[in-house]
Amino acid sequence: MDESPSHSLNHKHLKQTPSGNNNNLNKWPNKKVIKKKKKRKSNSPVELPNNFSFNPYGSNKLSKKSGKGKKMVTRDPRFSELSGKLNVDMFRRSYSFLEDMRKEEVKDIMQAIKINKKFGTDSLKGIESMKKISHLNISNIEEAKRALDRYKAENAHLEKKDELRKLKKSLVKEEMDKIALTGKKPYYFTDKKVKKIYKEINRKKIEESMKSTAINYGPNKAIHKKLESQSRRMVPKERKLNLVPSFRDV
Repeated sequence: MDESPSHSLNHKHLKQTPSGNNNNLNKWPNKKVIKKKKKRKSNSPVELPNNFSFNPYGSNKLSKKSGKGKKMVTRDPRFSELSGKLNVDMFRRSYSFLEDMRKEEVKDIMQAIKINKKFGTDSLKGIESMKKISHLNISNIEEAKRALDRYKAENAHLEKKDELRKLKKSLVKEEMDKIALTGKKPYYFTDKKVKKIYKEINRKKIEESMKSTAINYGPNKAIHKKLESQSRRMVPKERKLNLVPSFRDV
């Protein structure tokens, strides 16, 4: 019995598969075969490609979600709680040489400004005085003045911070003595409360100095100088307020 041409298959009409096998006629040529990934055990080693750069200081264990390793967390022992509590008094004693260096720098800057003002910036003494403070990134007299103002502001800030620390320490000690004697409920002094007490103490000092007759002597001189500068700043504000009448006559 002759086979019809429709049922006859030629090897030329068959589509070659990538593997070269012509028997798998039921498979679609464009269909992708999805391979199931094997589950990795938690204790098994991490498999990495050859082009993956190895970091000896980083984490080699990859996360399952993102595929990226965790970043290495650095820790500074000076500011970490794991290294113990900060003892401010011991720290200041250990690094007291920094305060001496700071005082020497301020002294050199003040001397350079004084010499340049007296002999001029082009004089030999003025040039030599500027060379002494060149390591502080100061090249001219204007930079020296700005540096001196900055040092003064920083010193005032450090002095205030030190006074607040001492005040808080004394308040806590008094509170602990009261608790030991009377058994009262402990009161915790916050930084805001300590600053408020500090302002009140300074206000009382100013009131006492105003009653004193020795205006230009001792600590009273600095207080009166500060009050004078504050009053000078308030004068233009008061003038502006006086220019505008509070009410008008009808």
